[in-house]
Amino acid sequence: MPSPVFIRIPSSRPRTPAGPFTRIMAGLFTLVAIVAMVMFSVVALSVVLVGGAVFLGYFWWKTRALRRALRAQPPVQQEPFAPRSPAENSDGMVIEGEMIREVPDHEAQRR
Repeated sequence: MPSPVFIRIPSSRPRTPAGPFTRIMAGLFTLVAIVAMVMFSVVALSVVLVGGAVFLGYFWWKTRALRRALRAQPPVQQEPFAPRSPAENSDGMVIEGEMIREVPDHEAQRR
C-alpha cells in the first residue's frame, strides 16, 4: 500500500507540449510584467526621493532659527579631560571609578 503522502492522481489526459502561439503569449506576458514592475519601481523611487527632499527641506526650514542662535554664540574653549585636583571636586560626587579624597589634618581631628 503506498504512503498517503505520495498518492498519485492520474490525470484525465496527458500534457501536450506548448505550441508556438502559447509560447509567444507567455513571452509577451512576461515582457509586459517586467515592464510594469520596472515602471512601478521607478515611480516608487521617485515618490520616495521627492518625499525625502520635502521632509529635509521642511526640517531645514524649521531649524533655521536654532542654527542662527548657535552661530551667534561664542565658541566654548574647554579642555574636556583636564586633570582636576581633589580639592576642585569638593562635592564628593564620583560618576565612575574610584576617588581618594585627601583630608587636611585639622579636618580629620574634628571627627
